[in-house]
Amino acid sequence: MAISTISSTLFPSLTIPNTSSPKPRFTILSHSSPLSFNPLKLPNSSLKHSQSTTKIFAAPEALEETPEAAPKQKIRIKLRSYWVPLIEDSCKQILDAARTTNAKTMGPVPLPTKKRIYCVLKSPHVHKDARFHFEIRTHQRLIDILYPTAQTIDSLMQLDLPAGVDVEVKL
Repeated sequence: MAISTISSTLFPSLTIPNTSSPKPRFTILSHSSPLSFNPLKLPNSSLKHSQSTTKIFAAPEALEETPEAAPKQKIRIKLRSYWVPLIEDSCKQILDAARTTNAKTMGPVPLPTKKRIYCVLKSPHVHKDARFHFEIRTHQRLIDILYPTAQTIDSLMQLDLPAGVDVEVKL
């Protein structure tokens, strides 16, 4: 049984004159069945028909023709550092290495800075109100490399990044 005959049987209000049309077709189904429960439509409700809840379903033909939005292969690099100039320099090195091999890049995207705060007593014996507060800030950046080649991966492996930068790579 063809998809168009299935959709016309399931969705009678949806008429499909030409199945090769690139535009998606939509149908609106309202909940007027006595078996369906709608908490907004009570017996003495003053809601109009336009205010009732409706669902919009796409035709099956429209769902099959959607192009892929995400690339099939990408490299996601997450950098962490306690010092901003180190992480910015590392991002620049990674982007330069990826762009020389004609790979598309996205980023660097600054992710939220994580702050870890430690509270330490000033005095070892008394004076519990006197305390020191120390914090460690971890800065993060995210870089996506789309459509990487073997040359891109080789150039990324040859990079010499500073010791204060933590690099996490996901394929």
